[in-house]
Amino acid sequence: MFNETRVGTATVVEFIRPDGSVEPMNVDFQYRSDDPHAVTMRFQARDQESTWLVGRELLADGLLSPTGLGDVRLRPGDGDVLVLELLTEDSHAVFHLSAAELQRFLDSTYAAVPAGREVLDFELLMKDLLG
Repeated sequence: MFNETRVGTATVVEFIRPDGSVEPMNVDFQYRSDDPHAVTMRFQARDQESTWLVGRELLADGLLSPTGLGDVRLRPGDGDVLVLELLTEDSHAVFHLSAAELQRFLDSTYAAVPAGREVLDFELLMKDLLG
């Protein structure tokens, strides 16, 4: 039997508007051991919500150097700041977040599922796909 572990944290990031102004935005980071390569980020501002699924390795790599070639990009900024860019066909959003907070969250995910020990439960995956 597979035991699922969930890890989560809520934080506030800075949404950098196209005009350069800054708006605080709530973000929930969620990790589940039954999907060990992914982190769900749920952004909430006023009455709007957007959910992104991001690779855990991309987040870890982005703490140290620019990473991401597609619709999610992360790079170190000045001091404790990370610059997160989310791109779609219609928009480009830029956020600043704390490297220390992301590192603490990632540490908790690696405590649940160490790097290199990620195993998918294919039975559970098939149930989800066919259910």
